[in-house]
Amino acid sequence: MSETPKQTKNWKQVGIFNSFEDADSLRKELLNEDESGKLEVRVKRYGRRDCNVGAKFKVKVVYPIVPKATKKEKKRGK
Repeated sequence: MSETPKQTKNWKQVGIFNSFEDADSLRKELLNEDESGKLEVRVKRYGRRDCNVGAKFKVKVVYPIVPKATKKEKKRGK
């Protein structure tokens, strides 16, 4: 049985906001601008968990990784 290695996503931070509404508006704007439909955008809350005073929101984006062809597949294609 051959296992394929799990591919991780490399998320890139786009911005930090004080309110979820501001972060969500950027998320929606980025999704509307994406023509390929492959862009993934998420809003992550960080900061103090016990109260909302210090909470901030990060907007992160990633494009899915396209698996590369193996050497055998490259040889077959020629």
